[in-house]
Amino acid sequence: MNDTIYQYQVGGSLPQFSPTYVIRKADHDLFNKLKSSEFCYVLNSRQMGKSSLLVRTVQRLTADGVACATIDISDIGSKQISLEQWYGGVAYKLTSNFNLLDALEFMTWWQDRESISPVHRLGELIETVLLRQVFQRIVIFIDEIDSILSVNESLEDFFALIRSCYNKRSQNSEYDRLTFALLGVATPSDLISDRTRTPFNIGHAIDLSGFQLHEVHPLLGGLADILANPQEVLQQILYWTGGQPFLTQKLCQLVLASGKMNPEFLPQLGNEAEWVEQLIKTEIIYNWESRDEPAHLRTVRDRLLRNPQRASRLLGCYQKLLQFKAIPPDDSLEQTELRLSGLVRIVDGNLIISNPIYAAIFNPHWVEKSLFDLRPYAEALEAWLQSNCQDTSRLLRGKALQDAGEWAKGKNLSDRDYQFLAASQEAEFSEFRKNAEQTEFKIQQLYREKQLLEELTQEQNLREISDAKLQEYRDNLSQRIIGVSGALIAIFSFLIGVFGVNNSIDKAHTKLNGTALLSQALITENKPEFALIESLEAAQQLNAFIGVNSATQFRVALGLHQAIYNFIEPDRLLLPHPAIALEFTPNHQGFVTATPHTVTLWNRDHTLALNLSKISGPIHRIAISPNRQLIAVTIPNHPLQFWTTTGEKLPLTLPHSHPITDVSFSSKAKSVATAEENTVKIWRVKDGKLLQTWRGYPDQVLSVMFSPNGKTLASASSDQRIFVRKTSDGKLIHILEGHRDRIVAIRFSPDGQLLASASNDRTVRLWRESDGKLLSILQHSSPVTSLNFHPNSQTLATGTADGTVNLWNRDGSFLTPLRGHQKAITHVSWSPEGGELASTSDDGTAIIWNLELEDLVHQGCQLWRDRSISHPLTPTLLKRCS
Repeated sequence: MNDTIYQYQVGGSLPQFSPTYVIRKADHDLFNKLKSSEFCYVLNSRQMGKSSLLVRTVQRLTADGVACATIDISDIGSKQISLEQWYGGVAYKLTSNFNLLDALEFMTWWQDRESISPVHRLGELIETVLLRQVFQRIVIFIDEIDSILSVNESLEDFFALIRSCYNKRSQNSEYDRLTFALLGVATPSDLISDRTRTPFNIGHAIDLSGFQLHEVHPLLGGLADILANPQEVLQQILYWTGGQPFLTQKLCQLVLASGKMNPEFLPQLGNEAEWVEQLIKTEIIYNWESRDEPAHLRTVRDRLLRNPQRASRLLGCYQKLLQFKAIPPDDSLEQTELRLSGLVRIVDGNLIISNPIYAAIFNPHWVEKSLFDLRPYAEALEAWLQSNCQDTSRLLRGKALQDAGEWAKGKNLSDRDYQFLAASQEAEFSEFRKNAEQTEFKIQQLYREKQLLEELTQEQNLREISDAKLQEYRDNLSQRIIGVSGALIAIFSFLIGVFGVNNSIDKAHTKLNGTALLSQALITENKPEFALIESLEAAQQLNAFIGVNSATQFRVALGLHQAIYNFIEPDRLLLPHPAIALEFTPNHQGFVTATPHTVTLWNRDHTLALNLSKISGPIHRIAISPNRQLIAVTIPNHPLQFWTTTGEKLPLTLPHSHPITDVSFSSKAKSVATAEENTVKIWRVKDGKLLQTWRGYPDQVLSVMFSPNGKTLASASSDQRIFVRKTSDGKLIHILEGHRDRIVAIRFSPDGQLLASASNDRTVRLWRESDGKLLSILQHSSPVTSLNFHPNSQTLATGTADGTVNLWNRDGSFLTPLRGHQKAITHVSWSPEGGELASTSDDGTAIIWNLELEDLVHQGCQLWRDRSISHPLTPTLLKRCS
C-alpha cells in the first residue's frame, strides 16, 4: 500500500473513509440501537474515538435512509450566555442541519414566540417544524454534551425535553421516528440530578472500550510493508496502550515514521517487544510533557488536577490503585472522575490502570510530587525541611493543623509529611499543656482565695461585714472560677478539634471532656475532694446525653479513676521477684503472672490458684493466645513449653538452638511464631510442625507479632527496623524505618489498621498497616519498654523505664499518665473487655488499674459518703449516688 496515502490519525475525528478506522463492538451496538429508534448515550473519557464513532455512525445511518443531525454543544458557547441564547443556538443548528428554515425565517419564527420559554419553543420547533418537514426516521446527535456543565444557568429542562420526546411516543406516533444520541465526557449524575427527568434511564449506554487484538486488522496496512512481523509489533503496541485509540494510532504513526527515516533501525524478528518498549520510552515517556503533541497525557493530567480541592482526593484514591494494582470498583466521585480521565478502567470486575504507559508516567513519584504541590502546608513544610527540621515556627498550629489533618486523611503521603504533621501535633499539644498549666494555676489561686474567704468568715472580726456584701463577694469569686474553668474547657475543646478526636463535637462532649480535664487540674492543685465531685458529676451526666462517643466516655472514666486513686491505693499485687508480665485469663476468671522463677495462676480476688510446676531455669517471657486459653513459656536452653490457663501442661514442645527472644500466637492460636537470634520461625500448634523459617535478618530479632487476620507477621530487629512479611510464603511486604535505637516491642491494633512499635529512643511510632506509612510519633520522657492496644483499638497504653504508664488516643494525642510503680515497666496488658489495664514492673509489683466506669462510679460514691465531702453539688450527688 502506498505510504503517502496510508496515514494514521493522531487526534481529532478520522476522515469518513480512513483506512485506519477500527470497527469495535460499540459501532455495531450504536448503529443497531439507533436504527431501532432507541435512545443512546456514549459517555467516556476524551480521545477514545467518540467523534470518529459519531462520524462513521452518521455515515452508515444516512446510507440507510435515516436523516441525521449533529449538534456540537461546545460551539454554542457557555460563558455569559443566557438560556434564551443557548436554546436559540440549539434550535438554529437543528434547522440548519435539516435545511428547515433559512436564517431570516428562523429569527422570525423564534422571536414570534417570545411569550413562551426557550425550552418550550425548542419543543414546539421539533413537533411543528422538524417532524412535519422531515419524513424519514430522525437521529439527533448531541456531541460534547459535557459542555452543558460550563453554562451558568441550569439546563436540566433540556434533558427533560429529550425525555418528553420519548414519552410522547405513546400519544403521537410521529415521535416514534425521532431518536437522540448523547456523547461526551461526563456521567449522567453530572448532567442531571433529578432521575424523574433524566433521559439516561430510558436510553442505552454504549460501552466504548479500547481496541481489541481481533479488531485492529485495519492498522496493519501501514506497517505491513516496512516490518518483518507487523502482527507482533502491533500486539506489543496494544499491550502498552491497552487499546487506547489515540495512543495506538500515535504509536503506529511513530513506527511508520521511523521506518521511513531509518529503515535499518526497525525491529528484527524476535526482538519486537524490546524495540517497541524502547520506542515508547524514547518518544513518549521520557520528557513526556514536551513530547505530548497533540496533547493527550497533559489532558489526563489536567483533568486530575484542575480542581485543587478535588484533586487531592482523586490522587489519594489513585494511590491505592498504584499500591494494590487492582481494587473493587464503586460509584464514588473519585473513581468516577478517574475513569472519565481515562487513567483507569474496569476489567473483569476490578478497577485497574488503563495501560502501562499511564502507569509509567503517572507513577508514585508523580503522585507524591503532585500532592506536594497541592499541600495546603507546602510552603511551611519546605521551610521546615530547609531548617533541618529545627525551625518550630514553621510547624502548623490551630486550624491550619486541623485542616492539614483533614486533608491528609486517606492519602499515602511521604515520610517527611508524616514527620512534619507529627512534629506539629507534638508542638500543638505542648502548647496546649502550657496553656492548661497556666489555667490550672489560676484555678489554684482562686480556690485558695475561696478557702481563705471561708476561713475568714468564721472569724469574729468579720461579722461586721454585711451578709449581702459577703454573698456578693462569694458570687463574684464563683463566677471567676467558672470563667477560668470555662477557659480550660475551651482549650480542651480546641485540642479535640485539632487532633481529630471528634471534629463535630457538640456541647455535651465539650462539657464532659472539659469537666474531666478540670478534675485533673484540681488533682494537680491538691484538691482531691473537688476533683472527685467534678468527676462523679461528669460520670453521672453521661446517662443524660445520647450518642456520647467512646473517646469521651473513656476520658470521663480516666478523670474519675485519677480522682479515686488520690484517696485509695490501686489494686496492687506484690510478687516475690521482679515481674515479667501479667495477662488476664478468660471470662473474668483471674490472671496469670510471670517472674523469672515462677508462672502463677491467680483467682479474681488475688488469691493464689496454682503455681505451674516443672518449669526450671530462668523464665524469659510468656505469651497468651488471643482466646486466652494457652500460655507459651520461654526458657533459655529449653524447648518452648505450652500450658493451658487452667494449669494443664501440654505435651507440645518446640525445640530451638538459641534462646527465644519473643513468641506470638496467631489470632485463632493455630500457629505460633518464635524469634531466636536472626531467625523467625512459624510452627503449627496442634502437632509442632515447622511451617516457615525466615533467616538472614541483619541483627537479632527482639519482637514478633501476627496481624489480627494472620496473613502477615511483623518482626522487629535490633538494627532499628521492622520487617513485615506474608505468612503464606514469607514475601517481604514492608520495611519500616525511622527509630534511632533498638525496637523492644511491636503490636498490631485489634482492628488490624495500625502497627505500633516501641523503642529505646523514647518514642512509639504508629504505622498504617496497609502500606507501612508513618502516621504519628509519640514522644516519651524515657525509653519505652512495653505497649498494648485497648480491645477497641482506640487507646494505646505504653510503659516506660521511669515506671510510668501512659495512655494515648490512636491518633497520637496524649490522654494521661498512670503512676504507681517505682521502677521500669516490664509489661502492660488489657483485660478482654477493656475495663482493666494491668502493668508489671521491676519493683516486684503488678497493678490492675480499674477503668470500668460503672465500678468507678460505685467506688467514687462510696468514697464521697465515707468522707462526707461538702460541696455545692452535694444534694445532686446524694440523689444520684443513692
